[in-house]
Amino acid sequence: MEFDPAMLADEGSKVLVQEMTRTGWELVKGGFARVFGRGEADEATLAELETSREEVLEEDEELTESVRGMWKVRLRQRLKNDPEAVAELRALLDEIAPEPEIRGGVTNIHHGDVRDQGILIQAGSIEGGVHRHTYQGDHVDMRGAKAGGDVIGTQYNDGNRRRKS
Repeated sequence: MEFDPAMLADEGSKVLVQEMTRTGWELVKGGFARVFGRGEADEATLAELETSREEVLEEDEELTESVRGMWKVRLRQRLKNDPEAVAELRALLDEIAPEPEIRGGVTNIHHGDVRDQGILIQAGSIEGGVHRHTYQGDHVDMRGAKAGGDVIGTQYNDGNRRRKS
């Protein structure tokens, strides 16, 4: 299967920065260092990844985006220069964050505003109808909210995309 290096670099940088704040960081760090080191985790890349992690842990949104952008560019360059790195990164991402098996996934799209005392309910199926005062299923209470665009919610019946670490 062909992968677009730019899209794969974008996904890789997102996963990398997200994993910097999680308990499985050491394994992820080693995996990304091997992608950059052509199968071997080199010390320079390990040190750069650790420095980036320290910056992300400062919880400065602008700095975190800067770190992600830097790794996105580096990943894109790496993937363009070495086609084998594409397969390495794809395998690493599949290991870290496998795609869910979507069985019966539901996507709901709401156009417009929810006004006054309105409630926006996004669900795959509701048995027995919805009664304003008794419904206790998953829902988003949008009373008084005004969205800047469409409200889109996707329900995955098999849990979260990310594995718990």
